[in-house]
Parts: sequence; C-alpha cells; structure tokens
Amino acid sequence: MAEGKRDRAQCMVCRGDRLLMIEHRMRGRDFFNLPGGGVEEGETPEQAALRELREEALVDGKIMRPLAREYKPDGVSRVFTFLVEIPDDVEPQVGSDPELPPEEQSIVGLVWKSLSEIPERDRAYLFGAGLMRVPVFHDLVLTWGDDEYSYPGED
Repeated sequence: MAEGKRDRAQCMVCRGDRLLMIEHRMRGRDFFNLPGGGVEEGETPEQAALRELREEALVDGKIMRPLAREYKPDGVSRVFTFLVEIPDDVEPQVGSDPELPPEEQSIVGLVWKSLSEIPERDRAYLFGAGLMRVPVFHDLVLTWGDDEYSYPGED
C-alpha cells in the first residue's frame, strides 16, 4: 500500500431503523460517520472494525457479516464495512480516538439516527457502505417516492 494510505474498517450497528452514528468535528465542520477507522499493520479489517467500535463507542460487538468493500477516492486504499450486533441492553457511550491528544479529539457525540435524520451529505456514504444489504433499510428505501430527494444547487 502507498505511503500514508490506510484501509478503513467500519461497523454498521442497527437498532430497528436507526443507525449508530459518531459525530465528528474536524477543520470547522461537523459530520456523522459509522464507527470506524484505520486498519493497523498486522490487523484484519474485522479486528479493526471491532477495535474502532470499542474505542469510539465503548461497546463490544459481534460481526454478523460483511456488507461492502469499496475503494476510497484515492483508488488505492479500501473501506470495509461490517454489519455488527451489540447487546440490546448495552447503550454505547462517547469514546475517543487514541491517536489524538485530548485537546485535538474529533469525536464530539454519538447518536442513534434514522435515515431521515442523517444529513444527505453523510447519508450518501451509507449507500456505498452496503446500507441496501440490510433488510430494514432496503425495504424503507423502496418506499421512497421520486420526489423525496434533493441535490444542493438544483431547483
């Protein structure tokens, strides 16, 4: 892999029709992402996904199945997404990024969100991550009408 390029592994954790999303604040903007991060040397994508879930949401999960493997825009590094289950009686908590010092933490929140509550910019990444391979979201998206989408800048 090219210098500085790292694969990413992430978890899609669902409760009903809600997804566990990590809120980040970086370079003056807020965004929501699935729990995940870089795959470390000697680590499998599966191990990385579960480690990242533990770091960012302070919860242990179990991989149910892979959802997607896609290339990042650099065309070299990849993103691996896994459907992950956590116990129903466990509520995730805001964790941290151990690679960053406390004053530079980008993780500012953790929430369960339905698709309609996720900003469209952030929702777009979920489709590449295999959202349509999760039955509840597949069925939901099939109910959308033709007028239920928008693109910034278009009238």
